[in-house]
Amino acid sequence: MSETNAAPGIRGLETLLDDRMVSLESPQTQQITRVAVNNLFQFLTENNDVDSVADVDEQDARDWVIHLVKEDELAANSIRTYFALARATFGWWQRSGEIEQNPLATTTAEEVLPSKSNDVEQQFWNADARERLLNYVDERAHAALENDSSDAARAFRDRSLVYILADTGVRGAEVCSVSRDDRRNGLQWADVDLEAGVMTVLGKSGDQESVSLPGVTSEKLARYRRLVDAPDEWPVIPTGDATSKYRAVREQLRERGYEDEAIEGVLEDCEIDEVLREYEVAPPALTTEGARTLLQRLCEEADVDIDGDYLKPHGGRRGLGDELYGEVAAESAQEVLRHKSIETTHASYRDRHPEDLAADIEKVRYKSE
Repeated sequence: MSETNAAPGIRGLETLLDDRMVSLESPQTQQITRVAVNNLFQFLTENNDVDSVADVDEQDARDWVIHLVKEDELAANSIRTYFALARATFGWWQRSGEIEQNPLATTTAEEVLPSKSNDVEQQFWNADARERLLNYVDERAHAALENDSSDAARAFRDRSLVYILADTGVRGAEVCSVSRDDRRNGLQWADVDLEAGVMTVLGKSGDQESVSLPGVTSEKLARYRRLVDAPDEWPVIPTGDATSKYRAVREQLRERGYEDEAIEGVLEDCEIDEVLREYEVAPPALTTEGARTLLQRLCEEADVDIDGDYLKPHGGRRGLGDELYGEVAAESAQEVLRHKSIETTHASYRDRHPEDLAADIEKVRYKSE
């Protein structure tokens, strides 16, 4: 979404926003106000059939807030800031006679705003916890391989998932399957170019997006694929649930014309993983729920936690963004996290670095002392 241009399809919005800017002295407030209001109208034009400022009602405002909360990108305080700026803008338009009522100045939308206490739920993987978890899954994979364990493939799968979450900035739903969403069936090996260090995921917007793979992560994935010799159409992170594998075999063989009796005969005398390969049936991908359960178990085994909680999938994305924002550049964080607007990146990470900014000022002002 553009930071300055009004959301498409809204009659007169750009003019009304320009009028509103006259009443705001701070350029930063002007910019964030534009981003917040455009975010609102972008959502409404795509989901609520709104094409003018006067069309917005209380339910529209509520739907927008719920959308922001579910996006899992902005911290709770940033969502409240967006809402406050949009509400103030609608209030200004009301006083100017452009609209009769302010749809955001009601409890209908306000009651679904996240509370300040929800900010603590925005978990970031810190460097210590991340390294301890990575070391654990490394040691676990090596031990399984050395012991010629039948669990080696699963140990390498688990390690691959942790490295992907820690080092690429992906969302869990971009690599795992999502229940009740037929579009999200998990990342396949065909979507991963290990030589180029790139994988292609179905982004939050529904578009195909490129994700960079650091060299270390590419090496882990390459070692894993050599071990399992997975076909292109197989998921990178398959489920380990036998029931789901049996269901996949039965469903796909039925589609190929096999009778139920013949299918059960196939399944009776063979290990399910052997059947998957012999009959070229791709196993289902691990679900996002399964990924959270897996991470919880791994963290318990590794004795790793953040404030008493296990390392959650989205915390890896936030942790990487936090480090890039603070140690490299906001633009790098935006590119890696694939934020459409740099203001989304600022809103997510700017308030986490006052101490770093103070250190930068000291370097500039007192570097010779």
